[in-house]
Amino acid sequence: MNASGEFLVSETPRTLFGLRVCDLGWNAALGLVEGLISLRGNRTTLSFLDERASLRQMLDLSYHHQLDRRLLLPSGGRAFGFVAKALKKRYAGLRYSAETFVPALLTYLERRCIIGIAGEDMGRLEALREHFARHAPWHELVVIPPDQDVSRRFDVVIVDAASLAAERRVERHLAVIRTGMVVMAGDGLSKFARRKLDMQAVRRQHSHSLPSFA
Repeated sequence: MNASGEFLVSETPRTLFGLRVCDLGWNAALGLVEGLISLRGNRTTLSFLDERASLRQMLDLSYHHQLDRRLLLPSGGRAFGFVAKALKKRYAGLRYSAETFVPALLTYLERRCIIGIAGEDMGRLEALREHFARHAPWHELVVIPPDQDVSRRFDVVIVDAASLAAERRVERHLAVIRTGMVVMAGDGLSKFARRKLDMQAVRRQHSHSLPSFA
């Protein structure tokens, strides 16, 4: 059992959709993740449990076992609450998302960390690296290419994945990478990536429209 599992057992965690979830307040959740990152040689994988993941794991036993080994934060929108209520599952009601939690975590980590960003779309990965480098400039942000072996150690690796299949491929690629924490963001960081890519597209269009005096 990893460090997250030990914490959850010791704190008698809440069960949601048959899975143990970290039903904590923001500061406690961020503090827990910071502590897990500092545990050298003990990797923890964090995921966000939304309605899609909760329903899928009920039908896919292997996916259920996969999630059961992770540190889970309750996520999702109103549909998640409706599903939980319909199944008579109670929890504190606090919901997290990659879009809010990842930036908050990078800000919360005051000491300089090496942050890897992994995925399959290099354009998105570079856009996310630039975005978070501006958001938390004291960290070192490094893109992990999908087709290259990386030997260095990371404090945190953020996984950008458009689908469960992509997430599994990236996770296999990361199996040999040394890190204290892997954050499975899914496609939850799309807003940040699109914003950067859209700005780049506008700049390219503007440069092409300038008159030439050659």
